[in-house]
Amino acid sequence: MELTPTIENRFYDLYLEYFHKAEAHRRWNIMEDIPWHEAKCHPDDAVAQIAESFMAVEMYLPDYTSRILHLIRRSRGRAWFQANWRYEESKHSLVLETWLVRSGHRTDDQLRAFEQEILARQWDLCYDSPLEMIVYTTFQEYATGLNYRNLRRLVASSGDAALDRLLVLLAGDETAHFQFFKDGVCIFPEHDRDRVLEAIVHVLKTFRMPAQHLIPNWSERDQLIRARQVFNNRIFTHDVLPSVLRALGLSLNELRQVRKTSVPQARIASEG
Repeated sequence: MELTPTIENRFYDLYLEYFHKAEAHRRWNIMEDIPWHEAKCHPDDAVAQIAESFMAVEMYLPDYTSRILHLIRRSRGRAWFQANWRYEESKHSLVLETWLVRSGHRTDDQLRAFEQEILARQWDLCYDSPLEMIVYTTFQEYATGLNYRNLRRLVASSGDAALDRLLVLLAGDETAHFQFFKDGVCIFPEHDRDRVLEAIVHVLKTFRMPAQHLIPNWSERDQLIRARQVFNNRIFTHDVLPSVLRALGLSLNELRQVRKTSVPQARIASEG
């Protein structure tokens, strides 16, 4: 879809609104805003495995940023947002890594070795068009925020105030990212509604959370995430899908009418 001056101006306005709200209300400091002295080593290593898995997905940040920036470079609103997004996301892997060390679940040497495995592989764009990518990131960011909220629920009784606080901060960032992408998608239907609906149907048919195929031992990690009800197909179908469609002002029935096709169950994994 061609980016007209009207669409570009709307995106830039969205970015300015997002940026000023973030500066005023949502910036946080890794060392000052988390009670690290209350980090605990959990008897159930599944918590550390899940946190490490989420950290791994967040570590593909250089690829997420460079690939998407190349795709939307001419759009100042989206490009400037992506630069800001990069800064906010850069803290996510750092804060999870810090918790893994301070809680005693991992050593620095273990994480450096894991980091080398992660960065040896590269992530590529899921879709070639800016429209499909913004649709994809809308669903993905909502799902990622939900991942962090569900992990927080899983450890609620542990008394680990450091982990609890950092998960609140991560979920807050992901929710804000979702809001920007959702508002961006909502710009397009008034210009070409059918094209937007087709893009959503295509993304839902092929949806997968990012980088799962790149992370070492992902199959075992994914089984753990699903078994602990942090994220799975049921959560995507009954929470992510209807919540995002509702936020976009759409219904599943409306999508099913597009080319007279139904939306099959998305192929999902746990984080992004």
